[in-house]
Amino acid sequence: MIPNTVHFVFGLRAQDEPMHFLHYVAVESARRVLEPDTIYFHYHYEPWGPWWDRIAPHVTPMQVGLVAAVEHADYSSGVVPERYLYAHHADFVRLDALLAHGGIYADIDTIFLRRPPPDLYEKPFVIGEEPPVTNPLTGETGPSLCNALMMSEPGSRFARAWRHKMASALDGTWSNHSGALAHRLGVEMPDDVHVEAEATFYPFGIDPASLYGLLLAGRPVPGGTISVHLWAHLWWDSRRRDFTPVHAGWCTPSALRRATTTLATLTRPYMPAPAAGRSVAAQTGPDRQPGTSRETSGRPWLYLSPDEDSGYGTAARRALHALEMNGVQVDWTPMIPSPRWGLGYAVPLGYDPFDTHLRPGDVVVAHHVPEYYPLLRASCREAFLVGHTAWETDKPPSHWRECLDAADLVVVPSKFSAQALAASATAAPIEVVPHAVSTCEPARLDPLWGVEDDRFVFYTIADWTHRKGVDATIEAYLRAFRRSDPVLLVVKTSRADRYGHRAARSGALAPGSTALALARIVGRHSSAAEIRLVTAGVSDRQIAALHRRGDCYVSLCRGEGWGVGAFDAAAAGNPVVTTGWGGHLDYLEGSPHLVRFELIPAEDPSATLGVTPDQRWAAPDVDHAASLLREVFRFRREGFDDVRARAVGMQAAYSPQAVGAAFRDAVENHAGRSSGNPKGRDVAKRADAYNRAARRA
Repeated sequence: MIPNTVHFVFGLRAQDEPMHFLHYVAVESARRVLEPDTIYFHYHYEPWGPWWDRIAPHVTPMQVGLVAAVEHADYSSGVVPERYLYAHHADFVRLDALLAHGGIYADIDTIFLRRPPPDLYEKPFVIGEEPPVTNPLTGETGPSLCNALMMSEPGSRFARAWRHKMASALDGTWSNHSGALAHRLGVEMPDDVHVEAEATFYPFGIDPASLYGLLLAGRPVPGGTISVHLWAHLWWDSRRRDFTPVHAGWCTPSALRRATTTLATLTRPYMPAPAAGRSVAAQTGPDRQPGTSRETSGRPWLYLSPDEDSGYGTAARRALHALEMNGVQVDWTPMIPSPRWGLGYAVPLGYDPFDTHLRPGDVVVAHHVPEYYPLLRASCREAFLVGHTAWETDKPPSHWRECLDAADLVVVPSKFSAQALAASATAAPIEVVPHAVSTCEPARLDPLWGVEDDRFVFYTIADWTHRKGVDATIEAYLRAFRRSDPVLLVVKTSRADRYGHRAARSGALAPGSTALALARIVGRHSSAAEIRLVTAGVSDRQIAALHRRGDCYVSLCRGEGWGVGAFDAAAAGNPVVTTGWGGHLDYLEGSPHLVRFELIPAEDPSATLGVTPDQRWAAPDVDHAASLLREVFRFRREGFDDVRARAVGMQAAYSPQAVGAAFRDAVENHAGRSSGNPKGRDVAKRADAYNRAARRA
């Protein structure tokens, strides 16, 4: 008889991030649906964070060691990367748990829908089918059983046989020791195991079409399904997009609350009740002090922003965090590259917030370029629409005036951007709300950066575009130093040279690649100082580690609306050598490391940014930049007390608490003046006309 206990295995690798909402859902769904006598939570590194705090009182923690057989196995084939070996440790731990206690084991990306029928509890061991699996070493495809959900009586004969043979079946592939071995044993021991059809535990397959039905569409779950496995290992990492654009960041209550996907429906019972929020129509007037709260009906703000690591994407993530720290409940909707709206980006189907009810006066924030504001205005006529953007030359594109007019409020990060947009004569009010400092904990320094301890590290982080001036940054560094100098320039940039060239083809030095562009610059110098080019995708924590290890940030940009890379470097206490013109002067005003420049007509060879010759931007003096780099290096041992003092001030002035309060107050103050939002109704008519014209164009 299988006992009414449940097992989860988690934390077999270091827990650098808090427990995720979906992991909480897995355990909580087991608690509510199965009503077990005990939930055993097996871990090596204990989870942490608010979701763990919620579920921890309801589980019995069981700390376990790592498995010697896995640590000594041969993984030289490279099929299973070292960072994923925790999954093989878990294969052993789950069987040991079932042998010792019996019960139900489930992967922590499982959502339970109903109790297994009584007859399954009478079986000695229960496991489900999965699609055939190909062994990458032999190329052979064979049947497999999936160990993501298993039921077992204590000490079952099948579990003992499987555990006994598992270590010898470790061959460096993903599943020879698990699914493939389980199937072979099932054929040998048919009376000791019951195999359930795939749909019972795994109604959605591991192909892109099935994951689309689960994560992006509202495909019904078949009747009789006991649990849904999410196959999170195929899509959890934001840098993996081969199965689906969805990743863990899309699977929070903030993102799922308005979604209409199957996953959203399955997780909705486990979302916390909406907290009391803020109303844009609440208290105003002289009695209200800035930064104080307004009691409200609790309607969350809707926040749309690009799901990417660009300046817009990074700034939006920080703004969301800052607002939430100030008590504003925010529902986030990702925007991804898509032709659906005809503008390059769109919200994914299944996450479209305008499929759900928006009430008059609801706050909608569009953190993107203004071309999206008329379209969004037409979709939310009664909402209070906030455009969040920036601009990098002395005036915006001529068509932006009508786009900006579609918003009830425009928020920009710098005085520079505010002055530029004001030149458009837009009727929309403009408020300056700076970006927030990063609160991301740096990762252990990754070998990706290739940084030795004895090097003075200059670094830059930017796409290889005309405006960002990565080529000028490299040239200044090469004029300043020679191969014999103990210096290094780390260039974190795009793989493609977007300086008006075609997208890069495959190959290290392919035409249109940044590697080729770099090689051409270096080739002009006979004794070039060392440069490391990094074009791979990296996490926020890896970028934070670079800021911690780097010694001096460099950016010879032609214009910035804010400059996230320079901002983070300055807030980390590093000198910043950069062009002395642009939005970054809000936090670098008076710095001795500003590069001289002259204003010239703005011309962008890629012709994709709305930059036209009637605008102006900066041409930095490369020789002056080189002299500043040499000066920073020369005084490296004396410290930079002024730089450190600036960083302390920035951490306070641009903290999430301060920025979130400023953002909240700007929206509430302006929304309170437009109760009922008559502008929205009027502007929506003009937005319809603009959208029709844009579609014709």
